[in-house]
Amino acid sequence: MENVAPALVTPALIAFTSALLVGFGAHFVAEDYRRFRDSTAIAASLAGEMGSIILSLPGLRTSLTEMKDSLDKRQPIALPEMPHQPSPIFEANAERIGLLGADFAGRVAFTYDQIRAFRTSFQLVSKHHTTMDPAWSSLLIGRCLQLVESNQANTEILIDNLKLYSESWYVRAKWVQMAVLTGITLISLSGLIVALFSL
Repeated sequence: MENVAPALVTPALIAFTSALLVGFGAHFVAEDYRRFRDSTAIAASLAGEMGSIILSLPGLRTSLTEMKDSLDKRQPIALPEMPHQPSPIFEANAERIGLLGADFAGRVAFTYDQIRAFRTSFQLVSKHHTTMDPAWSSLLIGRCLQLVESNQANTEILIDNLKLYSESWYVRAKWVQMAVLTGITLISLSGLIVALFSL
């Protein structure tokens, strides 16, 4: 009689531990999948927003070059004051950019900071070009052109990378985690089955 309790406790403990590990693994996978799904949606949205900006660059570059040429000749330019231009998708997801991973998060943040710098410079020109010296306006327009030239290629690469990421499958992107969790689950289930048959 004295050996009955230990004989029952050990399989029961194994069964409990195995069930706990399986439950934890399932919860971890479900939460990780939700975060991955959210990150791919953010990636697709950001790629769309940046892609829209890239499409406008050829015409914008031409306009900026013409404005700078006129300003360098101290000629007036016809430029109405521009309102503040937001980046609604980036601003709505700024706190969740980290879901994309450190590399994407850093590149996205840098790109949108460059976009903000362009918009700030261009807005200043549009607001003050009638009262400031043409050389001042030309300097800011030159800054806008430099921002376009130095960032377009990297932004196009980032857009392509974000599109590829948004189309990736969870199992392919997270194969290491899935392999580890599958191994833990199989070991736990084996322990659970052995424990049940030992009761």
